Amino acid sequence: MITLAPAVAEAVEAVRLHFAGHPVEVVTDGAGGVFVTVEEVPVGTAYTSSVTWLGFQISAAYPDADIYPHYTGVLTRADGQPHGPAIQQVPWQNRPAMQISRRSNRRDSGVDNVALKAERIRRWLADQ
Repeated sequence: MITLAPAVAEAVEAVRLHFAGHPVEVVTDGAGGVFVTVEEVPVGTAYTSSVTWLGFQISAAYPDADIYPHYTGVLTRADGQPHGPAIQQVPWQNRPAMQISRRSNRRDSGVDNVALKAERIRRWLADQ
């Protein structure tokens, strides 16, 4: 069994608290980090399904590493338009997914955390 660094364990707990009421699956990545999947995440009416899952990896280097990219279930825009360049369909954790590429270029590890980044991704999707 791999022991998680305190920062990774704290990040998982922050995600669980932020998404309270949503199932959260955590699977170790074999290198001291974890893969996290939050179920039943609302992403708004811009998509034919307004609820999906949100997944990401918290690496063992956290908090010194950005959480990037994020993944969701396959989303189709309700207006029929294609996704922009920051969204592409890929497999993730043995399931079809949309990769959301939203890097935090001005990330401050003392302020920004996993839960806040996940919420920013969710809001960005909802605003599309």
